[in-house]
Amino acid sequence: MLNRKEYLRQLFNKDKWTATEQEWMMEYLNANDFSELEMVAAESFEADLLTVKYMLDKRLSNNMLKNIHQRIGVKDSSFKGIFRLYQQKIAAAAVVLLLAGAIWYTWLQERVKQHVFAATSERQTVKLPDGSVVYLERGASITFPEVFDKKDRKVTLKGEAFFEINHDAKHPFIISSSLINTTVLGTSFNMEVHERNIAKVVVVSGTVQVNAREGNLHKNGQLVITANKSAVYDPSSQNLELQDATEDARFFAQKISGKFIYKGDPLFMVASDLQRYYNVPVITDQRSAQCMFYGSFNIADGLEKALELIAFSLDAKVKKDSINNGYIIAGGNCK
Repeated sequence: MLNRKEYLRQLFNKDKWTATEQEWMMEYLNANDFSELEMVAAESFEADLLTVKYMLDKRLSNNMLKNIHQRIGVKDSSFKGIFRLYQQKIAAAAVVLLLAGAIWYTWLQERVKQHVFAATSERQTVKLPDGSVVYLERGASITFPEVFDKKDRKVTLKGEAFFEINHDAKHPFIISSSLINTTVLGTSFNMEVHERNIAKVVVVSGTVQVNAREGNLHKNGQLVITANKSAVYDPSSQNLELQDATEDARFFAQKISGKFIYKGDPLFMVASDLQRYYNVPVITDQRSAQCMFYGSFNIADGLEKALELIAFSLDAKVKKDSINNGYIIAGGNCK
C-alpha cells in the first residue's frame, strides 16, 4: 500500500478518479492535515498559478489560504500582497497547495448530486437515502444529497414537513433551515419554518435537539425536547422556548397514521383537526361545540365524507359557509 504522499502524487497525475479515490481525498481534506500535500505541492510550485486561480471560489480559496499560512508561519491576514510572496519557494508551494486542494474540494462537492423535492399543490412523501421518510406539506421543499456522507445525514427544509427518521447513533440526522437547526438520531417529529415567522418543532416520539441558526442569537440556548413537547423560535424576540405540545403531537401522530380516531372527544376539537388537515374552515356553533363525538375517518376519504359522518352521528346539520368558503356544524343531539 502506498504511503499518503505517494498516493497523493499518484492522484495528481490522474485525469479521472474512482469513487474510492474521491472518497479518500474528501476524508483527507476534511482532516485538515495537509503536510503530505504540502510536500507534493512544493515539488510542483512552478505551476501556472494565475491560470488556475480564476477557477476557484474566492471564499473557499481565502479560507484554505489562511489555514495554510498559519501552518507555515506566514503572517498576512488581509491576504493583500499575497502575490509578492510568490518569490519565496515556501509561499509558492503553499499557493499550489491551496489551488490544488480547493479545486479538488470544490469538484468533489459538486460530484455529490443534490435532490430537491417541492410540494407545490399537493402533499408529497419523500424517501431519503437512508430509508427515512419525509411528508412534505403543500408549499414545502427539501434538499438532500444522493448519498449521505460518513459523518452525518444533512438535509435542508423550507416550509413544513413531518419526519420519520431511522435510528443511527453514529450518523446524526441534521435539518438546516433559515431560522433553526434540528439534530436527531431516530425519531418522529414535525418541523415548520417560514421566513420571518415562528419556527416550531413538535416531537411525537424520541428526542430532538433544536438550536437557532448560527448568527441568530437566542436567550435560552439550545433545547433538547422529548415526546409531546415542542421548541418554538421567535425571530422577532430571538427567543427559543420549550412548550407543551400534547395536542399537536396527537394530531401529527393520527395524521401520519392516515386515520383520525375519536373516543368521546369534544366536537370543537374534531372540527379543528379537520380544518387543520384539509386547510378548509370548519367551525361549530355554540350548541354543538361540546358534543362528544365517537367515530373515525380515513384521511383519504375526504372532508365531505367526514362531515357527513358527524352529521349522522349527532343528528346535526352541516352548512356551507359562503363567507369563509368553509363549513359550519350546527345543532345536534348531545348525550
